[in-house]
Amino acid sequence: MYRFEPGSYQVPAGFFPAIACYKISNDKEYFDYILVNPNLILETENEAVQKSTMAINKAFNKRKESGSDIIIAESLKIDGYKKVEDPRFAQ
Repeated sequence: MYRFEPGSYQVPAGFFPAIACYKISNDKEYFDYILVNPNLILETENEAVQKSTMAINKAFNKRKESGSDIIIAESLKIDGYKKVEDPRFAQ
C-alpha cells in the first residue's frame, strides 16, 4: 500500500509540482520515490503544491469511479508526472 503526499520540487528556474510516495509495509512507512511534473515550472512553492494536490485528488476521484488502484498511476502519468531517478533533498 502507498500513501501520496503533495509537495514541490525546487529547480533553478522555479518549482515543479511533486508527489512524494511512501510505501506502507508491516505497519511501517518509508519514503519510496518522488514524482514530478517537469512540464510545469511554477514561480512559487505554493503554486506547485496546489497543482500536485489537484492531480492527486483527480487521480483518487478516478479510482473511486473505476474501482481500480492502477488508475491512480495512469492518471498521474497522463498529467505529466514522472519518477525522479536521483532526487536531491535539502539538508
